[in-house]
Amino acid sequence: MNAILKKKFFRRKEQTEIQWLNQQLTEPEFLIKKDWVIANIKYKLKLIDLNLSDTYNRKIMQKVEYRVKKADSIARKLIKKGYPATFENAKNKLNDIIGIRVVCLYSDDVYKISDRLKLQKDFTLIKEKDYIKTPKKSGYQSLHLILDIPVICDQTTEYQRVEIQIRTVAMDFWAGVDNHICYKKNPDEIKKAEADLKNYSAVISNMDKQMLNLRKKVEKM
Repeated sequence: MNAILKKKFFRRKEQTEIQWLNQQLTEPEFLIKKDWVIANIKYKLKLIDLNLSDTYNRKIMQKVEYRVKKADSIARKLIKKGYPATFENAKNKLNDIIGIRVVCLYSDDVYKISDRLKLQKDFTLIKEKDYIKTPKKSGYQSLHLILDIPVICDQTTEYQRVEIQIRTVAMDFWAGVDNHICYKKNPDEIKKAEADLKNYSAVISNMDKQMLNLRKKVEKM
């Protein structure tokens, strides 16, 4: 098989895998479980926000967003990791099929929210990745919690894995610009932009610290 035919073969194989994945991701049972997990987390986050807002006499969470990874994105990530693009591999090998993003004003609030989530008795913490204390090489900053959420039906309990990202408004702005400029682009074409974005990440980190210090100063008045 020559190189061109081989490339076409693997492209057709990938398209078939994506179609099969998409079919399984849109099955009624998966959709019901997905909706239940998202609703459960949003409910918990509303309670956490209410309690923290009452405790500190200010609004803590600015917004909560969610998304379910699409079949083509799941397939690409699995293939990149060296796994066949199957539904079982998606469930067992990926942590972020279901993603929740929580945005707040101040960097210390990120950890307040995280601590409350980790106290939930029905949530199991699998992994915590702190890209605020140790940003990614790109400059990306956020706190990630990988959690297992139970879905109980009849006599069975099944766990759905979820990634929750918690970040400040400034970090969220940077991540949005980074995604718009660099996502899926040719790396050779955006090296200068990536270098600039990394510098701007440091600026945003410094601004977050200044805003936090300003809030603390005002609270003492």
